[in-house]
Amino acid sequence: MPRVEVDSVSLDYELSGNGPVVVLINGLTMSLNGWVQQVETFGQRYTVLRYDCRGQGNSDKPEAAYSQEMHARDLKMLLDRLNIPKAHIVGLSNGGMIAQHFALMYPEATGALVLVDTCSHVGILLELIVKSWIKATEAGGNGLRYDVGLPTIFSENFIRKNLETINALREVSIEMNTPEAVINLANASIGHDLRKRVSEIDSPTLIVFGEEDILTPFRYSKELNEKIEGSRLAVMKECGHASPLEKPDEFNTLVMDFLKDHDSLLQTAV
Repeated sequence: MPRVEVDSVSLDYELSGNGPVVVLINGLTMSLNGWVQQVETFGQRYTVLRYDCRGQGNSDKPEAAYSQEMHARDLKMLLDRLNIPKAHIVGLSNGGMIAQHFALMYPEATGALVLVDTCSHVGILLELIVKSWIKATEAGGNGLRYDVGLPTIFSENFIRKNLETINALREVSIEMNTPEAVINLANASIGHDLRKRVSEIDSPTLIVFGEEDILTPFRYSKELNEKIEGSRLAVMKECGHASPLEKPDEFNTLVMDFLKDHDSLLQTAV
């Protein structure tokens, strides 16, 4: 896959499809391949930009502290290198945190915004869960971290019916992630707190919540919906934290229907 240098870090990315640009931002330990069930559908209308944040997938994994603001700056530089002045932004979980920072730091580069199973800040229970992932990573590497996190990521029904897929994802997660990078990414996530600023987001915003999301329960999506003026809240039934993976067809239709109503925002980009 192609790579581009931003701020002394090389990021792995993939462009596909045609039309206005939509960026898909990964969850904490995802790689850009985690969006494979979105690419074909979105690519019928959009140019889809998937990329690995620093510390993820095949991108560089510098041994230094990360922050969500840093990830947002990386994305802006990536867009600049690719001559993309403005794009729709879709972020899942940790990617939704980065998307919020991006929309606040670069409103001129943000079309519509889709925040999926995410939050404006990390409350005490979520902080403890993420810290347990860090401790598991330190004690037993990414395999143990995956096993510890699994019950909070997928719905019970999905786990019951998709054990083979889940085991395959475990192997991919172990292969693609280094313990040090996961810890850096997790610590950046814990530091996320936009409670006092999220109401400044003025991009059209869709908030997607998986009904059975244990990791970021409904109160987080409700708070985003209440604070971002004019935002829309959509609940996906019988779905956990990874809604694009658990129910891709429903997710794709929901997000595409929202984005296409705001494509005019990108037509004015120069």
